[in-house]
Amino acid sequence: MNTELTSILRGQGVSLVTPFNEAGEVDYPSLEKLVNRSISGDADYILALGASSECSLLNLEEQNRIVDFANEINGGAKPFFVGIASTDTRSAVQRIASMELHGVMGVYCAASNPVASSQSGHVGHFRSIAEASSKPILIESPANKSGHAMTAETILTLAQEPNVAGVVECSGDVALIGELLRNRPAGFSVLSGRDVMTLPLLALGVDGAVTSLGNAFCKSWGAMTHQMLFGSVNDARVTHHIFAPLMRILEMEGEPTGIKTILAHLDLCDSRVRLPNTPVSESTKMALYRAIAELPQEALSRQEVIV
Repeated sequence: MNTELTSILRGQGVSLVTPFNEAGEVDYPSLEKLVNRSISGDADYILALGASSECSLLNLEEQNRIVDFANEINGGAKPFFVGIASTDTRSAVQRIASMELHGVMGVYCAASNPVASSQSGHVGHFRSIAEASSKPILIESPANKSGHAMTAETILTLAQEPNVAGVVECSGDVALIGELLRNRPAGFSVLSGRDVMTLPLLALGVDGAVTSLGNAFCKSWGAMTHQMLFGSVNDARVTHHIFAPLMRILEMEGEPTGIKTILAHLDLCDSRVRLPNTPVSESTKMALYRAIAELPQEALSRQEVIV
């Protein structure tokens, strides 16, 4: 296991979306706004090309430029992580071996696509990437949609690898996460990958969360995360319940379409996505707008008050 990132991988990590302009190209001015919002907010670290980024729909030139651009805007203000697309093991190894990782703390590695058909396949996939990477990696434990999700035993096996720093757990499986927390080696971070499960999993003992909601409400959501870590459970519970209706609607049509709809409503970037992603349905969009309008402004950070 890798202990280098133990103190860094705590609190709120913002998984940046990739804004697109009217021509369907990467909207760098909007990306700059989102990076600066994370810096000025309560983000503890920033992740480019993570689960919220549509990374697999970006070509290599776009991916490289986004990393360079976001890293430059960040300028070392926050610990900076990058992701590699969900792909086959050989391509993932080639990608991570060729990446320029100057100024990067670690690499977020999505589960293989298609998902490995066995637990040994999961181990082989992430072990191969870890061995090829010049930086510590975070592994993704995806939601169990195919019946081939990683078991706690598999994740704990990978936790013994010298270049594996932690796991971003996206299933929200409380029993599995509890087993990880009881049996993980020192220096192995366990992070929530689902906004709606952040508070209950922090109560269970995870180290923090990689969040898409932080793109829009970095200060408020970061405050909730830090309140839980410092034991202010009642205050954190209030914030969770304020955002709970919004988070439930966000999960209806998945990332990144929902969070981009919110960001467009807040005038932070356009809601455009790339096929095969499509914009949220009109009913979901209206439900998101209603949930935003119902957020009590006195509960939001001044940075995030909605006019």
